[in-house]
Amino acid sequence: MTFKEMVHEFSLLADGMRILYVEDEPLIRENTKLLLETIFSNVQTASNGIEGFKLYQSGVFEIVITDILMPEMNGVTMVKKIKELNPLQPIIITSACEESSYLLELINLGVAQFLLKPIQTDNMIKIVHEVVTNIYNQRKVNEFTAQLKQDLIHQTTLLEQYKEIVDISTIVTKTDLQGNIIYANDAFCKTSGYDSDEILSKGHRILRHPDMSSEFYENLWKTILSKQTWTGSIKNLKKNGERYITDTTIKPILDEFGNIIDFISISHDVSELFDLNDEIWQTQHEMLSLLGEVGETRSQETGNHVRRVAKYSKLLGELYGLEEEQIRLIYSAAPMHDIGKIGIPDAILLKPGKLDVDEYTVMKTHSNIGYDILKNSNRPLLQAAAIIAHEHHEKWDGSGYPNALDGENIHIYGRIIALADVFDALSCDRVYKKAWPMDKIIELIINERGRHFDPKLVDMFMANIDQFTEIANKFKD
Repeated sequence: MTFKEMVHEFSLLADGMRILYVEDEPLIRENTKLLLETIFSNVQTASNGIEGFKLYQSGVFEIVITDILMPEMNGVTMVKKIKELNPLQPIIITSACEESSYLLELINLGVAQFLLKPIQTDNMIKIVHEVVTNIYNQRKVNEFTAQLKQDLIHQTTLLEQYKEIVDISTIVTKTDLQGNIIYANDAFCKTSGYDSDEILSKGHRILRHPDMSSEFYENLWKTILSKQTWTGSIKNLKKNGERYITDTTIKPILDEFGNIIDFISISHDVSELFDLNDEIWQTQHEMLSLLGEVGETRSQETGNHVRRVAKYSKLLGELYGLEEEQIRLIYSAAPMHDIGKIGIPDAILLKPGKLDVDEYTVMKTHSNIGYDILKNSNRPLLQAAAIIAHEHHEKWDGSGYPNALDGENIHIYGRIIALADVFDALSCDRVYKKAWPMDKIIELIINERGRHFDPKLVDMFMANIDQFTEIANKFKD
């Protein structure tokens, strides 16, 4: 790609972004402004911190680029004032070597990008490109999040309307103590396809769907014969062989002495509701998977990472004996485990080597960032995602973060994701390491049993290792 082509592509990402450039040297200021104007359509300049801060107060700037040593107000003071107004403002510092005493103070203010003077065009383009790409990706994440919320509201509105429509049609039957239907209303006949005479003579058995076990009906009868109301969903067969699902309430009718006379069943055909609910669930699952993939692109991970972690988590949930609804929740919410990394600076997130102590401290904040993004939702799926984002780095022995939880004080979702995420991280190449051999991974997981990982989960993982390696091979990067 030629320099001209690169600048053109760069300018597409930077479309609509405003730049504030503060530099006291006129020649440097004008030359750099000309360079920036090849990319940005709106570049404002100032010759000192006072002018720069006044310009910043007068409008919105996506990026601020400033020198440090300037008359009247230096760059450090201006950065402090800007950060007081907008702590998240992206700022690039241009600095000479003799100004290094200011750098730690600027880093503490949240500045992550620095350009050494004299400014080289290639370095300027590289640093600004990183910042613009980060802003562009953040905008896409925000747009996608807003769309996700809007779609969830839309789907919920549809669901409520379907419920209202279904409630209009109420199916009523009356059954005697032997289980014979002695009354069926028109709505029942219309839904089932049987006329009144057929259902009165043949009874409930002709409605039984093969998916409904005999134990289900035994428990139902046990409940209502004990004079308790039974409520639940029943899958039935229509006369034409199709299935329909009812949300049913069965209440024993008692005489004045407390004896059961018969049973009244009130049902609603919720077949469409079940289908719609499944569609909504699939939509939510796909949206969270895509959002998780967007987050992973910042750390140069592939979408297959979140897919694998979701698959491992689903399998662990099944092996652990979680309820079907919990398994669905952890499977769909798992891709959001590292969504908090969208708030980690690129300089730390993309560092190819080992993080130092301060960098690791910043990296660990992604658990709280992810939790803060998701915690205010009352949707079960996003609540599960919030738990996972918050607790997937906690350890069984209490040495994890952010809250040093231990044992079963860590939510089962967090314990499952912890094992699934580490297994995937070790078995795949990352920006900071190569994939480990499988025998080394297994050795580490066994060694971390009761320390990092829930012992029960490790035992299940080892007993079913072939299933996990099958997933890893199927969804390779």
